[in-house]
Amino acid sequence: MFDELKNKLTGCFYTIFTPFNKDESIDYESLEKYITTLYNQGARKFYAMAYNSRYSQLNDKEILELNEFCIKTVKSLNKNNIVIVGDPIHGSTKNSTDFALHAKDNGADLISLIVREKYFNDEQILEHFAMVGGASKFPILVHEMPFLSGYDGKQKHWPESLIKSLPKIPEVIALKEDAKDFEITKKALSLEPRIRIIVAGTKAKLMQYQKLGVRGYLNGISIIDAAIGESFWEAFEKDDKQKIDFVIKELEAPFFENCASKYGWHRVNKALLQAAGFMHRRDRMPLKHISDEQYAEVEKIFFQVKNSFKLLKSKKKK
Repeated sequence: MFDELKNKLTGCFYTIFTPFNKDESIDYESLEKYITTLYNQGARKFYAMAYNSRYSQLNDKEILELNEFCIKTVKSLNKNNIVIVGDPIHGSTKNSTDFALHAKDNGADLISLIVREKYFNDEQILEHFAMVGGASKFPILVHEMPFLSGYDGKQKHWPESLIKSLPKIPEVIALKEDAKDFEITKKALSLEPRIRIIVAGTKAKLMQYQKLGVRGYLNGISIIDAAIGESFWEAFEKDDKQKIDFVIKELEAPFFENCASKYGWHRVNKALLQAAGFMHRRDRMPLKHISDEQYAEVEKIFFQVKNSFKLLKSKKKK
């Protein structure tokens, strides 16, 4: 089911960050500029999602409007582009079904569904996905990441039984694997080719799964220039170790080691996008963007990465 679409779910996926104006309304002008620039740089698969797109800071009406805007913008650039949009982080099965139907009616390719808390047993979670799929008849990407425990707030990985049961649901054709745990990701990759696995995390970690048949990954540092993601994926498929090593050490490592580890993944990503001229780094309260002093550090890393990528492109031309 949906095999033609599933076969297109390969390579680099670009998560859509939500920009905000000073009054905390969504900055659609910057968002359109961001999506269009990524497309012109080579991006063809876009993903509006629960966390990077800041669904937790939006109400349902705003999420629906954001999803529709992303779908229309991505498809207007090229009808063959892939666009995935999500449902709210917290909501009922009916709520998720409404979001799936809205995505379907507006021309998206998949709906991303997330279950964040482990208050439920496996059967309830599977029933949730099955009910949304059955009611919408629309392809689903399951956004898998560690659960928050319903008892003590600690994170718990998905049990193997739950991961292995996903193929029972015809509409589930993809899984965003966000466990960042080798064994969990390995188990998820065993679902290929029935379910396409899109791995999140660093490019360095992605290399662990190269021999396990990984076919798709989320972008990371490529948010500032889609050509980085496309160049890396080309090297990944050709097993060009020299180029892979360069991207990981010269482009990715400075970002993670000097910025993200200090100030937080999302806040640093937004700061990078400001340095790249896409959007302001601001978020909605109670979330606060990094300070001017911290931003200066991120901006320095941005130009370092940008210059390193120019060097990589110049080597390619020779």
